[in-house]
Amino acid sequence: MCVDANAGARRAARERNREKHANFQQKSLMFFNKETSLARAQNRNVMGYSRDLSDAYVRAIYTQGKGRLRNQKLVANYFGKKKIDEGGRSRTFGKKQYQGLLRSQAEIEGVTRNMFGRNMAYAQEGARRKFQAANANARQKLGIPPAFGAPVMLPPTDYFTGALQLASSAASIYSGFKA
Repeated sequence: MCVDANAGARRAARERNREKHANFQQKSLMFFNKETSLARAQNRNVMGYSRDLSDAYVRAIYTQGKGRLRNQKLVANYFGKKKIDEGGRSRTFGKKQYQGLLRSQAEIEGVTRNMFGRNMAYAQEGARRKFQAANANARQKLGIPPAFGAPVMLPPTDYFTGALQLASSAASIYSGFKA
């Protein structure tokens, strides 16, 4: 039986390899926990994005409702104060009041159109940017995944050096008997 001269170094390399695997497993588990945090954060971000869009739509609907109520009051006021042409009046009688009504209605429709058009687009873009920024922040908190790194090199078996040591020991013992 020959003695391996690198047996101690091989045992130390195996121990370092076990430690490296254990550290990698621990870091992988920590990263997995961060991944679940990322998934929860992304779900929260989607809900926030949806709520932002819904809030913008509700504001537009509310403005549209206020506009319709104002339009209703304008029309009621117009017809309540309208004078009847019983004859003997100008052809353009009442046209100024009617044009004022139409002007007010156009103004209300313009505000409503802006709420569903340009302002809605601004709100959607703002919600999208907020959503993307929140997702980027969550991904940044995730960090980079653990890397295993370079493998631990196992030294080769060295039975030749062990055999030489045994032969040297045997030769010195033999020379002790010879003298």
